[in-house]
Amino acid sequence: MGLLGRLPALAAVAAAFSITTAEASYAGGGLTILAPSDVDGSENDGSAAILVGQPADFETGRATCKLLAEAPWSPEQADFESTLSKALGYQEYQDLAPKDQLYWVSKVKSCKSACRAIDTQGKTHAVKCDEELPILCTHSAPLSSSTSDNTSTTWQVQQTVGKKVLTGYRDYHVWKFRGVRFADTPARFTYSKAASYEDEGEVDALLAGEDCPQTVEDAEGGTSSEDCLFANVWTPYLPPTGGADKKELKPVMVYIYGGAFTSGSSKNAYKDGTNLAARGDVVVIAFNYRLGSIGFLNLNDGVHNGNYGISDQVTALEWISKYIKYFGGDPDRVTIFGESAVARASICSFGIEKAKRLFHGA
Repeated sequence: MGLLGRLPALAAVAAAFSITTAEASYAGGGLTILAPSDVDGSENDGSAAILVGQPADFETGRATCKLLAEAPWSPEQADFESTLSKALGYQEYQDLAPKDQLYWVSKVKSCKSACRAIDTQGKTHAVKCDEELPILCTHSAPLSSSTSDNTSTTWQVQQTVGKKVLTGYRDYHVWKFRGVRFADTPARFTYSKAASYEDEGEVDALLAGEDCPQTVEDAEGGTSSEDCLFANVWTPYLPPTGGADKKELKPVMVYIYGGAFTSGSSKNAYKDGTNLAARGDVVVIAFNYRLGSIGFLNLNDGVHNGNYGISDQVTALEWISKYIKYFGGDPDRVTIFGESAVARASICSFGIEKAKRLFHGA
C-alpha cells in the first residue's frame, strides 16, 4: 500500500503524538475498553483488551498501543473465549464491525517479521503488515474501588472536548474524567450558565471537584466550596478526535443526587458510575448543584428569586447536550435518574420549557 493510502491512519496517530504530555498519554480517541461485563470484582487476568478502532497498518497500531503504555494483545498469553469472544461479538451485534472483521494482535515470537490478525471466533490469520486494520492492545489497568483509584500517568488518556484537551484516566472497566467544569462559577444568588469549551486549553480531569456548601457532616471529606459546579464522567468508549458516527454513540445516564436539597455529592462512592457504564454500555455523568439557602433562597425582593439549584441542573443538561458526544454519549438519548429529592427535581424539569428538549427519559 502506498503512502497516500495510509494518510488517514498516519494523521490520526500523528495527532495523538502532537498533543501528548511528557509522559506520552494517548490523545487520538477511538478507544473501546473490552472487559468482562459481569463487574463481579474479579482482578484483571489479562484477557481484556483496548480496541483501537482507527484502521492502520501494524506498526502504526503498535505505536498506538505503546502510547497507551500497552502492547498488541497476544492470544498465547490470554484466553480469548473468556472476554474477547463476547466483546467483539457485541461490536458486531451493534453493527459497529462487519462479521468478517479482523483485528491486529501480536506477532508470533518465532517469526517476528510476520504479522497476524484475529477474527471474532478467535482464529488467527497471516496478514500483510501494511494492511489497515483495527488493533487489540493489552489492557493492564487495575480494578478500582471506592477507596482505591489509580490515576497515575500510566493509565492517563487525553480527550479533546470542544477545543480543550482533558486529561482523564482508565481503570479495568471504563474511562474516567472527574472534576469537569460544566458551569462558570456564578455569583451568589445568580443563575448559572454553561461553561464553554470553545477556547483552546488543557484541563486536568483526574480529581473530583469540591461539593457545594452543606454541613461538614454531609460534605464528602468534610469540605465544600461555592466553586462547586463540576461533573464526573464514566464511559466505556472514547470517540476519535474528529468525531464519531451517530451509531457509535452510547445512551447517556445522568445521575442527580438526592438529599432534601440540603446535602449531596456527585462524588459519593456509593453512586460511582463505573459499574453502570461498564455493565450497561452507557455513558454515565453525575454533577453537583447548589443546595440549601445558597441553592434555593427565595425572598419577595426581586433579587433573591430562588431555585438556583434547579437552574444548575438545567445548566448541566445544556452542557451535556453540547459536549457529551466528545465522551461517546448520544445527546439525543439522555435519561435523568436519582433518588429522593430528584423525584421533585424531575417534575420541575418536565415543567421547564428550556429543559424539555435536553432529556428524553426519567
